[in-house]
Amino acid sequence: MANTIAIITVFYPNTSHLENVRKIAEQVNKVIICDNSPENNLLLFKSINNLQYCFWGENLGLSLGFNKILKNTNFAWQDDDFIIFFDQDTKIPEKHIVTLEKDYEWLEKKNYAVGCVGPVFFNESMQKTEIPTLKKVVSDNIIAVKSMITSSMLCKYKNLRKIGFWNEEIFLDMADWDICWRFRYNGMSCFMTNATIIHHTVGEGKKRIFGFFDLRIAKPFREYYQTRDCLYLFWKKYIPWNFRMRFILRLTVRNVLHIFFLDEPMLRLQYIIQGIRDYINNIHGVLNLEKEV
Repeated sequence: MANTIAIITVFYPNTSHLENVRKIAEQVNKVIICDNSPENNLLLFKSINNLQYCFWGENLGLSLGFNKILKNTNFAWQDDDFIIFFDQDTKIPEKHIVTLEKDYEWLEKKNYAVGCVGPVFFNESMQKTEIPTLKKVVSDNIIAVKSMITSSMLCKYKNLRKIGFWNEEIFLDMADWDICWRFRYNGMSCFMTNATIIHHTVGEGKKRIFGFFDLRIAKPFREYYQTRDCLYLFWKKYIPWNFRMRFILRLTVRNVLHIFFLDEPMLRLQYIIQGIRDYINNIHGVLNLEKEV
């Protein structure tokens, strides 16, 4: 019998994250914690009965951390298992996951080839509901989209296996875009539903410049991953053309704006330069200078 399994990445988790995990555990058959922290946090989660804890002892990033679980045959994966991904900051409402499953199954009955289904989300840092501008209406509550965030992305195991799971070249940022594009490249579609909405934090807030334009704020070290992994992705054959244009803007205009208008400009510049250098030298994985997330 197929199960619903939640895989959650954590990094220096605390009691507020425990409550998020507990609410997720109530809605699935099993929760698997993927802990990228340097110290073991098993005791924090020991009260959750349907939880399995995986501790790496180092920061493997999102993609490799997920894949070490998904590729492990000891978990006895079944093709029709629902796999739903989360990070530690996501708060879900009641009946959230079953609502996503119902929309997934409705789409399959309508003969859509489904790669993933995810919810509309309210971004706590930006204080707004995030809905892609590029979308196609499928029903009153479902839209087809080109990409979505990782957290609360619902897939079936067989389709993850079909596309080769997560892209381990991508450490953190843009891993969600990449997996959605590979679903689409392999003939499957990505959908969002407003039948359920999550609260999630993306970034550290926003800064308005020129009186009308908002810059999303992230910690300075994220400039490194966003620059390096953007360069890796740019050359992939499955990248939509409009996102190639976005990548060009991200690597040029966006980086300049971050240096001129966000805090710690010289540190941001150093991370951007290091990202370019490590791309040229074909370096992947965690940045050694990373101190926090």
